[in-house]
Amino acid sequence: MHQNGLGLKNLVNLEDWHSIQDSFSDSLGITLRTIDLKGRLLSSISGQNRLCSKVFQHTQPQSEFCGNCVLRPNIHKEVKIKEDTSLKCPFDLDIFVLPIKAFGNRIVAYIVIGPLILNKRKDKSIYAECVTKAGIDVEELIDALIDINVFSYTKIRSVIKLLKNIFSYMAQTGYHKKRLGEIGYEVIEMDPLFSSIYEEKVLNALLNTCAIAFDADSGSVMTVDKNTNHLHIKAASKLDEDIINSTDIRVGEGIAGLAAATAKSIILPKDMNKNGIFKKMKRQYIKSSMIVPFSKANDHDVYGVINLNVLRKNRDFSDKDITLAKELINLASIALVPVK
Repeated sequence: MHQNGLGLKNLVNLEDWHSIQDSFSDSLGITLRTIDLKGRLLSSISGQNRLCSKVFQHTQPQSEFCGNCVLRPNIHKEVKIKEDTSLKCPFDLDIFVLPIKAFGNRIVAYIVIGPLILNKRKDKSIYAECVTKAGIDVEELIDALIDINVFSYTKIRSVIKLLKNIFSYMAQTGYHKKRLGEIGYEVIEMDPLFSSIYEEKVLNALLNTCAIAFDADSGSVMTVDKNTNHLHIKAASKLDEDIINSTDIRVGEGIAGLAAATAKSIILPKDMNKNGIFKKMKRQYIKSSMIVPFSKANDHDVYGVINLNVLRKNRDFSDKDITLAKELINLASIALVPVK
């Protein structure tokens, strides 16, 4: 693969890749790294944590604890992982390894997430046996663990799906540009086309991730046409084609238009008595909806609106759902920065 010029560094600008990786790391409060198929770092580690960089460097014996860990820098050991994989270290921390495929099943890199703590922090007595064997101080370990964030199972599943999709789309876009260039097209002139395809993939990834995270029955992502100040559907799940093709909403009109105009999220039916929203509710069969406006990471103007719906009587969206949705949207908005 690398001999054929199809390693990640031949497909993407690694500085841009690392910049997005850094932004994801900052937003999530988590350590991220990209490694090649031999375990070598392809860019600097984002959000380096003291636990791995200092405390675990002194574990003894290394072979039992950290010697073969995928987190060790430049371990130069072939990575044979083919699918998304969860690893557990002896200190009960979780690590996730995501293969990034440029085309078909051809893996060009791995995104490594973690270490992180799932669900809740453990009592320090849990670590007593390990720290004794490893030859490190339990208080030093506990102090370093403070920097390791806790993730719920729902949130980490959503984060994994979104990161996997976005970084895969970046690699795939780079691959197709490279291949088209090899057969003689002026790929630079086609950049708007690639930007449009890339935007569509990122927005679909965002919608699919949110639909899974919130168990939504249908939804859409709409973006603002800057020339007309109208919203159009760019990604949809379980909506009729005629709705997708015909939706044309002026910013300020309708529920999605109101969310875009005010840059404020709306939960239905909770907010239906605000700002005349009840009169705008046309699809009464929908039991609950949340409408969340968003911007690109480098811009304050509203870029679009995500709409999620449930049809079941026993499910209402909440402010807690809005909080998680905004976190997922913020991650996607980072990936939208390259879109012109």
